[in-house]
Amino acid sequence: MGLILRRSGFKPFSSSALGLVLCALVAPQLYAQPALETDTVANASAVQGVYDPHYFNQFQPRTAYDMVVRIPGFNLQEDHTDERGFGQATLNILINGRRPSSKSSSANDILGRIPADTVTHIKIIDGASLDIPGLSGQVADIVVSVDNLSGNWRYAARFEEGTEPQLLEGAANFSGKRGNLEYTIGLEAYQFTFTEEGPEYFYDGTGTLIQNRYEDAALQQQQPRANINLTLNRPNSDVANLNISGAILNQNEFIHETFSGINNAAPSGDSVGRNGVDRHEFEIGGDYATPINLWGDKGQFKFIGLYSETHTDSTRRFLFDADNAPLTLSTFLRDDFSSEYIGRAEYTWSQGNNQDWVLSAEAAFNRLESDTELFIDSGPRALDHVEVEESRYQANITQSWALTPQLNIQTSLGAEYSEINVPTSDDAKESFFRPKGFLSASYTVSPTYVWRGKIERSVGQLDFGTYVSTVSLTEGSAKQGNATVPDQRWKAELELERQDSKALSGKIKGFINFIDDPLDNIPILLSNGSIVEGPANLDSATTYGVSANLTWILDSIGGKGMRLSMDGQIADSRIEDPVTFENRSLNSTLLWYYEVELRQDIPGTSLAWEVELEQSRNSELYRVSEVFDTRFIRPEASLAFIHKDLLGLKWALTLSNLLDFKAQRNRQVFSTNRAETLIRQEEFNRQRGRRVSLEISDTF
Repeated sequence: MGLILRRSGFKPFSSSALGLVLCALVAPQLYAQPALETDTVANASAVQGVYDPHYFNQFQPRTAYDMVVRIPGFNLQEDHTDERGFGQATLNILINGRRPSSKSSSANDILGRIPADTVTHIKIIDGASLDIPGLSGQVADIVVSVDNLSGNWRYAARFEEGTEPQLLEGAANFSGKRGNLEYTIGLEAYQFTFTEEGPEYFYDGTGTLIQNRYEDAALQQQQPRANINLTLNRPNSDVANLNISGAILNQNEFIHETFSGINNAAPSGDSVGRNGVDRHEFEIGGDYATPINLWGDKGQFKFIGLYSETHTDSTRRFLFDADNAPLTLSTFLRDDFSSEYIGRAEYTWSQGNNQDWVLSAEAAFNRLESDTELFIDSGPRALDHVEVEESRYQANITQSWALTPQLNIQTSLGAEYSEINVPTSDDAKESFFRPKGFLSASYTVSPTYVWRGKIERSVGQLDFGTYVSTVSLTEGSAKQGNATVPDQRWKAELELERQDSKALSGKIKGFINFIDDPLDNIPILLSNGSIVEGPANLDSATTYGVSANLTWILDSIGGKGMRLSMDGQIADSRIEDPVTFENRSLNSTLLWYYEVELRQDIPGTSLAWEVELEQSRNSELYRVSEVFDTRFIRPEASLAFIHKDLLGLKWALTLSNLLDFKAQRNRQVFSTNRAETLIRQEEFNRQRGRRVSLEISDTF
């Protein structure tokens, strides 16, 4: 399996539910907006509310995460994994007004390490008013004060039909202060196990059943993680942060199939697939901020550095035993090492009382080394070694401007230069110059309604994995490695937000993205005249949709202590298929999803209950000679009972998969490509067992 380093020159909703959402958002205000504490800021209208610990008493939170997720209409937004480097922020949380200097930690991780009793208040701010490039929409600033040693812990146990009990999950977090040094230490052991089983049917191209199969699948995953965060507040107002994190992942997958041919149209026998992954991750990041007035007022220099590395060792083995055929064992080994270095400098200053500026420069270096090995039984081994490097430099200038007390605008203009090099190839380095920037604005119509809009030109992350050849032993297919470049996007979105902490809060957003150089699977012509499948950049694609996130407090209509949370999206996409030349959706993109949660914290007690429903649908996955379509039959449903003070601890008992969740997949296989003859169809249905979970947590 040789690496092909030739870039292809081929250029090839429920609507009624959304209507109810829209009506609810734009309907006249039914309840008076409560007075919320507000901080003194340059543009007071940018602060949409401040929630002190008393607001969360009914939930008896253990962590800052327990508090943030109960703020009406606010939903956490993670940093986009497809964004390059450490540039613009998308994670919509701040800790004491500062952006977290970690890429590997999620919002759940960061907030889950902060004990609730160290939170003095949480401030919801309009992101367009901040001097942090990229932030838009609602941003939660969690203000924390640490004096003495405190912390939180949790333990979870899960029991599922057909699996061994999961008894090794838990976490402990410690926060404290010594002099000017604040520290947080987090330790976590994560465990996840599930089994699925069900029938599978193979048909020929005419739809005639040729083989019956039954499949058992099991997944076991363990991931211990550790994190240390240090913050030094120097007497001269300098602030330094250091974040160190590491994780180990061990994952094992087992798939056993028995198959029986019909009328000798297909073989009978059984097969066993075993896949294993061992991964080690490490990240160290930090920043140092110091006040320096070069020009303007409130000048500050901030230096950010980050280094991360990931080592992944994966093994795939497939044993095939069919009647009247020799037993065969296929093995595919892959060993990857990836690393990233980032250095960033920012200078922030104010101009008058209503303008903030940020001048930033960033350099990054990414590298992947990958070794693969494929062999059958003790036969010859196909070896492949790939090295890919990218050096990237970018500069931006950003302005945040309060034009009026109601109107906030943030603009950013910049560009990046990058070089992509493949040392294991004779091809020359490729270099690219790409402009970047955005314009975002928010307009506060009233204390209840805010309009937001954003237009952005962005550059996606380079997917080093496209350079590496891979195989699927269970499906008998392969993908050739190929050189690709990051996509570029024009993004536009318009959002209406409603705030009412005693009734309905939330937002509805429409969005559209115009994509240059999207990735897809294409046929690649090799030098020996054969045709293989591999990833490549196409000309263009478009994605668009509508999303909504709502929280409805039901106290005013008789549901004391009850709240209804709804989150959903309807979307679609368009790309010209490189095989059939027809328009279709992008591979495996989200078409729709919904998540509904009804919770009641029973007044006057420490008891609560909640019920949750969620379901989603993705578009088909198109390969050169195959189409995969996966559906989830019936929603995932769960029911939880919570006691917030039993023996001084918080207990949560959750029953999952109450509606018998199932996964259904259809696969079509064509002779040469999807424009040719259909030769086989496959259909499977997998059923997952019901689950009972118990979680215990407390603070100290």
